[in-house]
Amino acid sequence: MMYLSNIIKVFAAIGLLLLVTACSQEPAEVHYGSDECAHCKMMITDKQFASQIVTDKGKALKFDAIECMAVYHRMNEDELDGAKLYVSNYDEPGNWLNAREAQFVKSEVVNSPMGESLLAFPSQEEAKKHIAERPGKLLDWAKVSQVEM
Repeated sequence: MMYLSNIIKVFAAIGLLLLVTACSQEPAEVHYGSDECAHCKMMITDKQFASQIVTDKGKALKFDAIECMAVYHRMNEDELDGAKLYVSNYDEPGNWLNAREAQFVKSEVVNSPMGESLLAFPSQEEAKKHIAERPGKLLDWAKVSQVEM
């Protein structure tokens, strides 16, 4: 009887672990050179501009540029309630930032895959440092989320 109780506990723990990891809203791995943008269908090739939306059910929608994610999110906002939005840190590509907390630069000299030239940084200080070296305009997510393509 004790043996059966332990087996049930192990299966319950495994089930709970699977449930928790299946619905994770952590950023998914992007396969550069093979993953396709959920909005424009271009291949995602540049780590500096990649972004993603992870739904409340854990599904990752990947994008080749911040502007693609912004437009896609705006067009599907109702069904993406509870989703997490991630952007790649421009200075540390592959390190994901919460898009709603990140600071953005609309660069005058750096081109993004879709041409809006949006770069993401972890802080306003980092974004201003970039602007001091290369011209651009400081933006927050509220402005970025309204971009038109």
